[in-house]
This record gives sequence, structure tokens and C-alpha cells, in this order.
Amino acid sequence: MHTGHHKIRLALAGLLLLAAEPAIQATDQVAKKARTPAGDADKTPLKSAERGLRFLQVDAVKWRNERKCATCHHGTMTVWALSEAKAQGYAVKADDLTDMARWTKERFKDLDKPRDTRPGWKMVNSPAIYLAVMAQAVPKQQAISAAELKKIAGHLLRHQEADGSWAWSSAPAMNRPPPFFESDEVVTLLAYLALGPHVPGDPKAKSAERDARQRAITWLAKHKENDTTQAAAFRLLKKVRDGESAKVFGPALQALLRRQNKDGGWSQLQGLASDAYATGQTLYLLSLAGVKKERAEIQRGVAFLASTQNADGSWPMTRRGHPGVKPGNFIVPITYFGSAWATLGLMRSIQK
Repeated sequence: MHTGHHKIRLALAGLLLLAAEPAIQATDQVAKKARTPAGDADKTPLKSAERGLRFLQVDAVKWRNERKCATCHHGTMTVWALSEAKAQGYAVKADDLTDMARWTKERFKDLDKPRDTRPGWKMVNSPAIYLAVMAQAVPKQQAISAAELKKIAGHLLRHQEADGSWAWSSAPAMNRPPPFFESDEVVTLLAYLALGPHVPGDPKAKSAERDARQRAITWLAKHKENDTTQAAAFRLLKKVRDGESAKVFGPALQALLRRQNKDGGWSQLQGLASDAYATGQTLYLLSLAGVKKERAEIQRGVAFLASTQNADGSWPMTRRGHPGVKPGNFIVPITYFGSAWATLGLMRSIQK
């Protein structure tokens, strides 16, 4: 059983030693040879969460030393996972989180600038959106300040499209692979959620944020919904955050639960195999939507993640591309994304 603080001891020397190892060769074949399933004794949900958190920290340091630049995966998702871990009582060093957040927020340096209108350059800042949503998911987080959240809101207002959406499709498809850069619907839902705290409580008060969200609602109502697990999960969260009653959002909740596969996991698209990204993200968003962790569907998802984790703390993932775009062989980013969501989902869903 899980009691008190979880001790995750990552000595700095050990981190640096691992970070100095050669980069993981980015092909599915090599990755499968390099990573083996965890032993049966280590497949408890708590150990899986702890091992996942260790993998994220070690791999983020490794990426940072080798690649230097902060990214949506080794950066944004690391800050989210560490912030959630701290909130859930896992032992996270404050300096580690502060340093990771500082590095990740290097991507904020152009937030105050006018929108770049050049094709391929005008895409909204994805780390900013995700970290703004993270700040709502983890209310006591300290990685993003109130001033930075206000700056993100201004950036979002400047990057809303004339039709009311926010667009990932404004960048070339090969630079925005799914599932992270899945669709304009998903980024519009994320931006809508990110702007929520900036809307005045007085419904009569004028607000650019309220107007932007209303335009987004109009666009979402006209837009054909994407048949993906991620879109369904964020649509549910929007309904809950909008204050809709359980009777109203109930059908959306049941539809998301019905997407669960027989093995206990969720898949990104219906017909694909269950994976860590879809399962962990669904568990996490269901928790944010108020679904109790005792539900059988939640615990089946937890069991799926615990049973499919690799020995190094990561989860196996396969790249996919947008229609007509062949996915590349570089699996490090999607492995990290999937492992981050799996760890987040476990931390919110483990029964104590």
C-alpha cells in the first residue's frame, strides 16, 4: 500500500553518469532490444509510478545535456509530471523542479511579441498552452507564476484565428506529428481551458478572454469532432470545467469509458492497439473530471499500465503520422510523451 511520501532518490552523480551515456538509437527495432518488460515483482502500480518518474527525470537530464534545447516532451511534460508528483506527495527536490521549469520556459522568450505571419512560423506556443493547463490541473504548482500565466493569455489572444480556433495546422505536418499535435480541435480546447481563469467573474464585465472563448465555442460547435480518444477526453474536461451537470456531461463520459479496450488500456484511435499515451492521458483527464479512482474502468487502466511498462521505467510506443505523412523512425519523443502521460495517469489513479 502507498503511505506517506514516496522516496525517489536520484543522486546527481548518477544522473550525470546516465546522461553521459550514448544517445538511444532511434529505431523501433533497437528500442525493442534495449528495453525489456519489467519483472512481475515490480509491476505494482506504485512501483510503476515511481519507476516512471525516475525515467522521466533521468531521460530529461540526458536530453538536456545532449540536445541542449527545451522541447514539448523533454521539458514541458517533465515540468508537468514533477509538479503533479510533488502535489501527490512524491519526493521531488525543489531545486530540480525549479531548474527544469527555468530551462523549459526558455521557450517563452517570444511570448510578448506580435504574431509572426510567415507561413510555418505563426503557430501558437504549444509549451505555453500545456503549462497553462497544467497550472489548473495542479493548483498549488509553483513552476509557472501568475505573471507568466497572464503573459500566456495575451499570447493566446494574439494567436486566435479569425474563425475562432487556434491552429496547429499553420505549421507543416511533418513538424507537428500526432498525438501531441493532433488537431486544431485539440489545441482549441486547450487554449479555451487555458484562458478560463482570466475571465472575470462578473458576467457583465467586458473581457477579451471571454470574447475569445465564445468565438472558440462557436467554432467548436461548427467543427466536425475528431474521433480520437484525446479529443474526446478534452471535450469531457471542457464540459466539466464549464459547470455542466453530470446529467449533461454523462453521455460524453460514458462514450470515453466505452473506448476502453479489453486489455484495460485506451488507444489513440479506435482500431489501434492500447498504448501508454492514450491510457495515461485518459486516466489523468478522467481524474480531473472528477471520476473516482475506485471505478473498475480506472483500475483496469492502472493495471494495463503497470503490466506493460519497460524495465527502465519507460513504456513502449509507436510513432504515427497525419494522413498522408509517413512517420519517421525517431521514437525518443513519442516514448517520452507516452511515458509522461502514463506516469501522470498512474499518480492520479493509484488507490491509497
